[in-house]
Order: sequence, then C-alpha cells, then structure tokens
Amino acid sequence: MLDAVIGLGSNLGARVPTLISAVRALQQATSVITLSPLFRSAPVGGPAQGEYYNAAARIAFAGDPHQLLVLLHGVEAAHGRERREHWGPRTLDLDLLWIAGVQVASAELTVPHARLTERAFALMPLVALVPNAEHPTSGERFEAILRRLGSAGVQSVTEPDWESLRVAIAPP
Repeated sequence: MLDAVIGLGSNLGARVPTLISAVRALQQATSVITLSPLFRSAPVGGPAQGEYYNAAARIAFAGDPHQLLVLLHGVEAAHGRERREHWGPRTLDLDLLWIAGVQVASAELTVPHARLTERAFALMPLVALVPNAEHPTSGERFEAILRRLGSAGVQSVTEPDWESLRVAIAPP
C-alpha cells in the first residue's frame, strides 16, 4: 500500500468545486486519508494566466506509482484537463508529490516531484499533511526546505465547501 501525497491545483473555471470533485473521484479508487488547507498562488512559468488554488490529499493506494499516475491522468481528463501548452492554465492539475519511502525516476514519472523543492505552493500543503516527510535521497525534511524557500506569494484561503470536505475526511 502506497502512502502518497497528491498535489491538487486549478486555475480555470470553478476552481474550488473542481478540486472537491477531484477529491471525490480519488475517493472512488483510493483511500483519501486527509486533506490540506487550501492555498492561493500566482502561476509559475508559462503564459499569463489566473491565480491557482492549491491543496494536497494524503492517500493510501493499492498499486504501484505508475498505476497511480494513470489514475491521476484519468481524473484530470474527466475534469476537462487538456495538455496544450507547458505550464499553461488548467482546469485540474494532479501531481504525485511524494510517496513515503519511495523514489521513482523513469521517463514518465519522478517521485518526489521533480520541482517539489522549488515550489512553496506544493511544499506548504505537503508539509501540512506530513510534517516529518523527508526527501528520500538527501534525508532532509521538506519542512526545512520550505523554511529556506519561504512562502512568499502563497496565501491561505478559507472556502467553506473545502473546509466541510476536510472535516468530513479528517481522521478520527
């Protein structure tokens, strides 16, 4: 069973309802253990586009990392994700950020996510879910990386529907 953290992002359309729908889709194929708070951030790279809403889900998945990637791509496609331009706007972006004790380096997948240590908008939700998570190669805690990187440009957002879903999923 994989203990994984999935980054969720959206900057097109109804962002929060899309993120909620994506979590519900993940619940159909995995065990969603807990959800991070919701954050808002400016886009990184790519063309001019709107702000992202970002969060993360900690899941338990009965399969291998490549099977999980296929699942994530399917959920994205079901939510209208089109891969037209690199770092372009998107209805839904699901990234496999981290898997406890696992490192993957293949043509299709890199775990931890290749740019995780450069992106506060991905590290903040991950650290909120797994404060003691470590990079499998360096052994450095992601919390320490986030402290060095800083959180400039990433703001916490309170959305009642997201908070209701978090409470419903929260462990006992």
